[in-house]
Amino acid sequence: MVGRASAVAVLLVAGLGAGSAHASGVQSLEVLSNRADLVSGGDALVAAKVSGPVTVDLNGTDVTSAFVAGDGEVRGLVSGLRVGENVLTVRDAGGAGKRLTITNHPIGGPIFSGPQVTPYACNPNASNPPLGAATDAQCNAPTKVELLYRNAANQFAPYDVGNPPADVQTTTTDRGLTVPFIVQRVTGTVNRGIYQLAVLVDPSKPIEPFAAAQPWSGKLLYTFGGACGTEHRQLGPENVLRQVQALGTGFAVATSSLNIYAQNCNDVVSAEAAMMTKEIAIERFGPVKYTLGTGGSAATMQQHLLAENYPGLLNGLMTSQAFEDHWTQVQGSLDCRVLMHYFWPTSPLSQPGHATAPPNALFPTAASRQPVWGSNPTNPDNLCGQKVLAFGADRTELVPGANVACGLQPAQVWHPVNNPTGERCGIADYMRAVFGVTVTPDAPNGKGKLAIDNVGVQYGLVALQRGQITPEQFVDLNAKVGGIDIDGNFVAARSVADPDALRIAYETGRVNSATGAANLPEIDNRTGGQMDDTGFHPAFHSFTYRARLDRSNGHHANQVIWLSRTGGAVPNQFDAMRRWLDTGEKPTEGCFMPGGVRGDLSCNGTWTPYGNPRLAAGVPYTLDIVKCQLKPLARGDYAVPFTDEQWATLQATFPGGVCDYSQPGVRQGPPKARWLTFADGPGGRALGHAPSAVEFVPATVGGTVPATLALSIAPAAFPPFAPGVDRDYEVTTTATVTSTAQNATLSHSEPGHMTNGAFTLAEPLRIELGRTTWSGPTSSEAVPVTFKQLIKSTDPLRTGSYSRTVTFTLSTTSP
Repeated sequence: MVGRASAVAVLLVAGLGAGSAHASGVQSLEVLSNRADLVSGGDALVAAKVSGPVTVDLNGTDVTSAFVAGDGEVRGLVSGLRVGENVLTVRDAGGAGKRLTITNHPIGGPIFSGPQVTPYACNPNASNPPLGAATDAQCNAPTKVELLYRNAANQFAPYDVGNPPADVQTTTTDRGLTVPFIVQRVTGTVNRGIYQLAVLVDPSKPIEPFAAAQPWSGKLLYTFGGACGTEHRQLGPENVLRQVQALGTGFAVATSSLNIYAQNCNDVVSAEAAMMTKEIAIERFGPVKYTLGTGGSAATMQQHLLAENYPGLLNGLMTSQAFEDHWTQVQGSLDCRVLMHYFWPTSPLSQPGHATAPPNALFPTAASRQPVWGSNPTNPDNLCGQKVLAFGADRTELVPGANVACGLQPAQVWHPVNNPTGERCGIADYMRAVFGVTVTPDAPNGKGKLAIDNVGVQYGLVALQRGQITPEQFVDLNAKVGGIDIDGNFVAARSVADPDALRIAYETGRVNSATGAANLPEIDNRTGGQMDDTGFHPAFHSFTYRARLDRSNGHHANQVIWLSRTGGAVPNQFDAMRRWLDTGEKPTEGCFMPGGVRGDLSCNGTWTPYGNPRLAAGVPYTLDIVKCQLKPLARGDYAVPFTDEQWATLQATFPGGVCDYSQPGVRQGPPKARWLTFADGPGGRALGHAPSAVEFVPATVGGTVPATLALSIAPAAFPPFAPGVDRDYEVTTTATVTSTAQNATLSHSEPGHMTNGAFTLAEPLRIELGRTTWSGPTSSEAVPVTFKQLIKSTDPLRTGSYSRTVTFTLSTTSP
């Protein structure tokens, strides 16, 4: 049988239709308050440059009403961000625009600092003003907003909008506005710390981002605090109202309790807290033109390390009592601790017991010890004495069971026998998220990996070569000084840096290479008593940091050092720094001397910085070698003779050799990247560049389908017909139907009778179709077609083949 069809095959042609892509009316889309991948607290300040009307949606929900338009952009505070990734989309009237993924983190942190230390005691009432009880395990509490004014007594007092006080001072901002000295102070919680903000305001007008009527200058002063503590409790921030000059000039002032090193001696957490606090300030007050850091002592460690590792958080540094970084001081604590132990073998290295401990007979006086200390001869013992006896910084950093500035209850503190699962208070334990831990039988929770080392260090080497100490003193000192172990115990062997911790110290920028500060303005105000500090803040650190700048960048063009002598008039550091950033006018460095004389950095030959034990051991002036490479001990390297017995002692003391300071330190190098996150584990990984918006444009894709009806039917054949037998024969084949029409009908012609030449079957051929109508398109649909033929026992049958041609038609009334 043959099937016929009154249709042709379908052809699909695809291509661009008439509505082609157009240029987007959204030129840019960015988060102003932070990197888009590091946002916290559920909101973000956003701006987009546009030409024409736009709509904004967050995760598919329209948020256009949160934005205001003006000056060719739309901007607004997007709230309701869910934790994790959020998609913000800005579209123009034609459907084109930009899309930005914003990753939101909990306000309690962490974001990039890694797992937070535990246990940790919440106390939001530690702030002034107190915030009430914590509402969750992340120490969060309700934010408190106050209005205060500067009164006639030069104090800040509560300001009542409904009953304004009569003694409000006025102040003139750096924009030349003379306004009442009224500030808004905001205190809240972030990252398990407590933040505080303040800014000059006009309470009669809205206090919100982009409020042009407010007297804020768009500039931010960020304060940092000193000392070193591994606190496991929520403490209060510095009072931002102390920054009277900055507030009166129109600067906002911000800080967090986690930026006080006495409360959080972890520079990565400090950077995270500064980032999160700065975000809050921007979301409240508006975009920041620049941020100045300020603070002395350990506050300078934070400023330098933020500049090195998290660029962009600070745009200018105002330092005093400066240090290069924190880890250089941890290494200094090792030297101070072992040398104090050597010089006073029976001392507990704390007061009052130390005062009565007899000194080593070979170094009986402060003057005899000074060449080994390398310190100011005025009070040579004070360099390490203040650190060890007054501050206890060596125990905070290196004695994990001491609980000095750790904030734990005694029962919570680690002890190798009595409490092996307790919390260890050492600096490496506090920074375990950065350095990792080593699990031991007496510390199943792990001991922080520690990067301190004095293998090969020849204490007093410079003094020996100069003839300031004898070979006997030199040999005895180095043979007996020893080291400390990971638990802070004195040991006869030298201290050996953990290899992983040593690598991490350099790769993550804990040892500051100064490569991140090449173009960052800094005024190092080392004036007055700071210059002659005999204790914990010797002046040479300003110059060793300069040496790092020179070594790493080839210049120190953006570091300005100020010194002074009695009677010299020192400029205002804040005024000089903001002038530098506002106008590019770099301050002149030097020594401010009586009579208006500006001397050089030796105060015209009247002053010199001194050093410390590592410099006195011959380390390069960059002071950034944690573990030295070694060279063989050689008699020819010394300007003095040794007896054979002394030489044998030195050989036993330095079996692997002595420090070769002509070589870089072991694993020494610049950071592997900036903006590291430790969320994935110790050592960190680079976050990479901040996410940027992607552009999209609508493009219409068109295609045409010609009117098509197609039909094919496979041949069919009955089984042989048997004469003399009553039987109804049946055979089924398939019709393949394709139709692009709105409707279609499958029909066939009158079947008639099958014939064999001149002979015709008595009974007619019958046809049954599995489907005959369609109300929509179909493609290559298989339709059963059944043929039936009745043969009676009395029907005559002629030898040969019977057949019949039937016409099948696929038709439509709506092509």
